[in-house]
Amino acid sequence: MSPGRRLAVVVSHPIQYYVPLYRALAREPSIELHILFASRFGLETTFDWEMNVDVAWATDLTAGYSHEFLPEADGIKQIGFRDVDNPSVAGALARFKPDAVIVHGYAMMTMLRALAWCRLHGARAILASDSSAHGSPPGLRRTVKNMTLPWLLRQFGAALTMSDRAEQHLASLRYPRARMFRTPMMIDEGFWRAREQRPIRRARKRAELGLADDEFVVLSVAKLAPRKRMLDILAALSKLGVEHSTRRVTLLVAGDGEQKEALKSFAAERGLSTRFLGFVNIDALPELYAAADALVHAAEAEQYGMVVLEAAVMGLPLILSDETGAIGPTSIARPEANTLVFPRGDVAALAKALARLRDDSDLRRRLSDASRTISNDHAGPFSVAAVLKAMSA
Repeated sequence: MSPGRRLAVVVSHPIQYYVPLYRALAREPSIELHILFASRFGLETTFDWEMNVDVAWATDLTAGYSHEFLPEADGIKQIGFRDVDNPSVAGALARFKPDAVIVHGYAMMTMLRALAWCRLHGARAILASDSSAHGSPPGLRRTVKNMTLPWLLRQFGAALTMSDRAEQHLASLRYPRARMFRTPMMIDEGFWRAREQRPIRRARKRAELGLADDEFVVLSVAKLAPRKRMLDILAALSKLGVEHSTRRVTLLVAGDGEQKEALKSFAAERGLSTRFLGFVNIDALPELYAAADALVHAAEAEQYGMVVLEAAVMGLPLILSDETGAIGPTSIARPEANTLVFPRGDVAALAKALARLRDDSDLRRRLSDASRTISNDHAGPFSVAAVLKAMSA
């Protein structure tokens, strides 16, 4: 690839999980990067209906890379296929004259407009999506989608994939694996700094929360909504036997939502050691991961699960439902390497995994070391290299 090639990105709004990639690409000398945002979601305090709280991300989502908000951005108030429609995207792309365009998905009119512009003007369209079979609608809608998507996907010259399951999904829609480029998801640099200070942060946060050093602390970071199946975690904790262990088990819950009071009542009735911490912003999350001994995620359908990557970077063993998209032999969550997997909704199997990790210090150490090693591939250089290959292949 010749120096100075232009790369545009078309995305619905500033998404915190993609900002580290944009910043890494902006530092790459062989390309000129420019981001086109369709709306201003994420920049101001917004009400999250699932968590029932106002959310404002404690990080600057637009610093460190060239960007613009399309003229229609102020008028777009929700994310949906017809809601995110920016006719001006064609003009913005024409002014920048990109050689390649990363298009975030295909489920919004603006993304289809960007794809059409690429096809008309000879720019390489690169799909960025974490979609998996979890996202397929049921019944007739799934049939129609599976019939139309292969043609649509063929319009993209390359696809940036985040996991084994995302690649399996694209392959099932007859997208060529030779045009898939694994682009590891990236996270805020604060997590990388925090993991090098984990012992200090662990001691500090445990003291703040009143947790003993030998306590087995499990962390869940999730919205307290039915689809996250937090009740499964509490039910599994209530099943943990103590006959082979005297080690106290405590669950930290970072998140809020409609089930909060019901979950607190369930835990209190069964005498479970829990801390419901409410919504925890991104700048405070590394401290919680440092304090924990494991992450547990029981969701019934998770396209990827960024909390899995965050926990792995911090060196935590993972206990995940088998519906978590980040699971796979070459993904961030690798069964029996750094992850214990249980069937979604199987409380007994989840309790068994928790007991296994609680009672086996060698297993905890092995999974923890593996999480750190596997997550090393999610640093900036690996993702940038994948994008450059996708531009050139």
